[in-house]
Amino acid sequence: MQTLETIGAFILAIGILVLVHESGHFAVAKSMGVKVLKFSIGFGPTLISRRWGRDQTEYVIAALPLGGYVKMLGEQGGEPISAEDSKRAFDALAPGRRFLIALAGPVANLLLAVFAYAGVAWLGIPGLAPIVGLVQDHSLAAKAQLQPGERITKLNGRPVYTWEDMRLGLLSAAIARTPVTLQTTRSDGARVSHVLPLQTLPADSVGPGFIRKWVGMEPYLPAVIGAVEPHSPAQRAGLQPGDRIVAVNGQHISSWQNLARQVVSHPDTVIHLRYVTAQGVANAVSLTPQLFLDKSGKSVGRIGVVMAPLPKSLVVLRERGPWEGLIYGARTTWRMSFMTVEMIVRMVQGFVSPDNLSGVITIAQFAGQSAQAGLAPFLSFLGLVSISLGVLNLLPIPILDGGHLVFYAIEMVRGKPLPAVVVQKAQQIGIVLLLMLMSFAFYNDIMRLLNP
Repeated sequence: MQTLETIGAFILAIGILVLVHESGHFAVAKSMGVKVLKFSIGFGPTLISRRWGRDQTEYVIAALPLGGYVKMLGEQGGEPISAEDSKRAFDALAPGRRFLIALAGPVANLLLAVFAYAGVAWLGIPGLAPIVGLVQDHSLAAKAQLQPGERITKLNGRPVYTWEDMRLGLLSAAIARTPVTLQTTRSDGARVSHVLPLQTLPADSVGPGFIRKWVGMEPYLPAVIGAVEPHSPAQRAGLQPGDRIVAVNGQHISSWQNLARQVVSHPDTVIHLRYVTAQGVANAVSLTPQLFLDKSGKSVGRIGVVMAPLPKSLVVLRERGPWEGLIYGARTTWRMSFMTVEMIVRMVQGFVSPDNLSGVITIAQFAGQSAQAGLAPFLSFLGLVSISLGVLNLLPIPILDGGHLVFYAIEMVRGKPLPAVVVQKAQQIGIVLLLMLMSFAFYNDIMRLLNP
């Protein structure tokens, strides 16, 4: 059932993205009088087809939803055109008008992102409070003297409301290779500043698990048990839902992640826990984590407990009004678009890990997860992927919209089109580059499945 939901969410998301993208091309082409022959969502065999309008444009839903196209009269040349339709052919337009038609698809995706993020702002999306739960020894966070329990309030002067705000801020700064100043509030009310020298990180550090692996800190998740698995070491030891673990082998536990690391690192070895029950009674117990092998074959320990739901004090829900939501949508789209472009540039330069590239499998997984989480998370996912699609299509790669924009710009400067053989060779190179990019993204997807 979960797999079907994931597939359904993926098809819905891709369908919306492709529909909006192709509608951008379609609307601008029609506004300029171009005769549109076909509007297709998807490729391959036709599932649904219907002709509509004065031009009897064929509207199609095809079997493979990974894209779409708008076929315009005279776009590819070679087909017979009547004298009546000659002025309505795509290639009869001035290069500046063709430029606008090619640009309309990516722009439509960016506008979709604006409204998707505005929807998130109007609905409000729950976020994890930006409280530090774990600081790894010898990490950047440790060297900056960050302490568990500190609440991050600002990043380089910008307010931080959720852990996601902080994560995006750190990621953006790491891509730009600039230092970050975090302003925090400690449990005693003291305000402190910490400087993270992100410009000193290795060239390929920006990638999956960036904050945990390279910055060395994780959000605060209380070490409170939500459920105990039957016949597990935890059940045999008498642990109950609501118990809060405070120490393992005499070492203070500041978060659920801290507890998990202690348990995982002690397979088939006795550990001593101190905890406080839901009624406030202090207690202690000894137990032996069961030995399991993870997917890499490494021995890990498990005691059979599940984390309790987060208390309301650790969940931040910020809703915005109509106008404020639109402003948020526009600003977020601009910020994410700029960061996407900068990430691509830094990836080419070797400062960002190519492991960040994701393919169809990862996108489908995120589509399913966000849809299950609710409308606001799904809109946030839709906005992010729409930005990625818009920016990707603006890259100056022949066969993509960006490649066509380059051709039309050159034509405007030269006063005549590039020779057909040059365009053909460039498009062949573009196809090869695109296939290489897709293959590498698919490889990353497979590696994530094998090494989660």
